[in-house]
Amino acid sequence: MKAQINWRHVSDTLLIPLYCRAKETLSEDPIIRDQKAVEMLEDIKASLAGSKNRIHRRILHNRYNNMLVVSLALRTRRFDRYVDDFISRHPQATIVNLGCGLDSRFHRQDNGTLAWFDLDLPEVIRIKQHYFHETDRYHFLPFSATDLGWVGKVAESEPSHLMVLAEGLFMYLEEKKVKELILSLRDRFPGCELVFENTGKFWVKRMKSGYFKWKFSRQLGYSEEAIFTFGFSDHREVESLGEGIRFLDEWSYFDDKHKKMGWMNLMGKCSWLRHVQWVLHFRLGGQPSP
Repeated sequence: MKAQINWRHVSDTLLIPLYCRAKETLSEDPIIRDQKAVEMLEDIKASLAGSKNRIHRRILHNRYNNMLVVSLALRTRRFDRYVDDFISRHPQATIVNLGCGLDSRFHRQDNGTLAWFDLDLPEVIRIKQHYFHETDRYHFLPFSATDLGWVGKVAESEPSHLMVLAEGLFMYLEEKKVKELILSLRDRFPGCELVFENTGKFWVKRMKSGYFKWKFSRQLGYSEEAIFTFGFSDHREVESLGEGIRFLDEWSYFDDKHKKMGWMNLMGKCSWLRHVQWVLHFRLGGQPSP
């Protein structure tokens, strides 16, 4: 493949989930299996050689903590399971994957009949086009998630059952924009389902402190632009945005009690630690799906 990628115009954090999926795939008794991620990462490493960027160097030399790898693998598996459940009920469903990055979820979960939209910034989609190709059921949307022009593009396909995914995205966006997005989905696609990862509002405020910015930079190589900016306090705050927003369920990294989490599973006994970062699932308007 040998991609020649100019990383100056792309967020470096794009590579971390890819790295984690690839590394977990190659581990003993993997939580997820994503061979495409392994192939992509090996190819991309060629374009990172000699880089002085902290994230690039960590990836090239496998210096990310294994607990990060495990936790992101568990998150990926959970989102996969949401999709599996949805398309088991609606085999011709439409899935929109917001902030898709270099995700290969469609190719892992395609049932042969669903329609899929991968959405990310134009510069990310250009990289993705090197590794994946659009088909009559698999489409790219080169938009910011908060540019609601993409909603009209999806509406043109007249989806009968829609699920929208936002894995590792909303915490980087503006509060007003996230709320507008949720209400727009409710109004345009009554009865659709939304699954997103959330960082608790209390923790978002703490992450804006100098200490947490230093910690993110030291442990992950993040720049200040990559620090979390928004989060809901709980599912009730989301429901309060407007009529018809119905909470379905939630998932925490500790809920699976996976052996690879080790002693960190003990943290799941504490509610406020379970809700540092977790996944929320809603139905937006319309009638309950069968």
